[in-house]
Amino acid sequence: MVRYFLRFSYIGTNYRGLQKQNVGDIFIRDTDSVQGALETALLTIVPKSLIRPTVILSSRTDAGVHALCNTCHVELENKYNHIYDSSNVKKFVNRYFGKCGHTIRLLDSIPVTLDFHARYSCKSRTYIYRFMIPKVPEEQRVSLPELTHTHHVRAHDFDIDRVKHGLQLFMGRKDFTTFSAKTVTDRKIRYVRSLDTFTLEEASPLMPFDPYSENFTYWHFTCKSKSFLYNQVRRMVGALISLGLGRITEKDIIVMLQVPSHYNWNPRVTPVPPHGLHLLYPEYDPDELRRCTILTEQEQESQLEKQKLQME
Repeated sequence: MVRYFLRFSYIGTNYRGLQKQNVGDIFIRDTDSVQGALETALLTIVPKSLIRPTVILSSRTDAGVHALCNTCHVELENKYNHIYDSSNVKKFVNRYFGKCGHTIRLLDSIPVTLDFHARYSCKSRTYIYRFMIPKVPEEQRVSLPELTHTHHVRAHDFDIDRVKHGLQLFMGRKDFTTFSAKTVTDRKIRYVRSLDTFTLEEASPLMPFDPYSENFTYWHFTCKSKSFLYNQVRRMVGALISLGLGRITEKDIIVMLQVPSHYNWNPRVTPVPPHGLHLLYPEYDPDELRRCTILTEQEQESQLEKQKLQME
């Protein structure tokens, strides 16, 4: 049995979310989630694994959220007891995704030692949230790629400077209970978090040669932390969007932070929709990853050849 560290990307529009969903004891159709589709794709690897793949995710995303890179680990074993080659795993998995019309792609497959854990070894997660502002009032002509990747803020007089100033309210060690959606596992959650990065920058259109892309200015929030609470990014961004629209003041945000409670959410704030949110990457210690990486027989032979050449 060998553990594999996987990097993969996906467009979350057509999925119920990253994680497999269940109603009672019954799981909803596997391929409705990114995790389920990935586990099904891993069944197509030849030689087939003797163990049914169970993916352990590093970072969960909601329905409609995208990932340029997410990670997980999975344990596989075949009857020949050899390590799967990375290119071979990618070939079978991505062939399955292509045939079935999944908007998921496996980026990398690395055999690792059993002490490496995709979630607990992760040092930080970085997200961006894209939104666009019309240059003229009531502009509705949107470039098609932006519809599933960028939130349309329908106000041309949006106050960007006010939002940039409001970002500082979230920095440092805070209790983000108010900015987390309530779940059935709330009693086990610690709500205190520290943001490493929370910035706002002007962005480029996804399809610059589409004439409709000229109708808007594009922006993205970048948010980095060791971990995030459920809906935290979308709620923080929603509060800042409301600040830019003039629906709330900085004092309202301060109250939500200083009096943390699921019942203290300001009703004038709406969490932003999921389609503008993108997981950029989970970050790992490169030294730890290098230490935990297992070389295939071919890689070991290649490394020995290099060492021989250096000695000569």
